[in-house]
Amino acid sequence: MNIPFVLVCLVIVALLVWMAYRNIRRLNRRIVEFDEERAQRPLDPFSALAELQLQENVRRKRKR
Repeated sequence: MNIPFVLVCLVIVALLVWMAYRNIRRLNRRIVEFDEERAQRPLDPFSALAELQLQENVRRKRKR
């Protein structure tokens, strides 16, 4: 087996694992912030519907 190739592959795998771990932590932080923000606001079905419609419009524009 080619030792330098194996070492390079191990470094790449370690880098990808580190990036995934960092992204998971960032996502968890954003989820906590979102939950805190949502807990402070009372539930308003009309604003929630408007927000969903805006998100759908953004998704449709991206697909075009």
